Amino acid sequence: MTMTVDEVIAERGKVYGDAHLSHANIGLAWTALVQQHYGLKLPATIPASLVAQMMVVLKIHRAARVFKDDNYLDARAYTNFAEQFQQLEQP
Repeated sequence: MTMTVDEVIAERGKVYGDAHLSHANIGLAWTALVQQHYGLKLPATIPASLVAQMMVVLKIHRAARVFKDDNYLDARAYTNFAEQFQQLEQP
């Protein structure tokens, strides 16, 4: 049985907690890694919406290389997150 996007989000939320907070924390970590690795200062922390968009790209890239149905399910979930987070981040 294939799960729906909402079911995947709910199931993963049990493991990872609040999606926006998790993606915001990933943005903080990626910002620190990029700054340290490249020796530069980013103008701002990578926002949760951009983290989610980057994950969509990763899932699509992976799907282009090997078929795994949860790549598409995850890509749709991350697209939902990106839209929700971007709305939250608007001034």
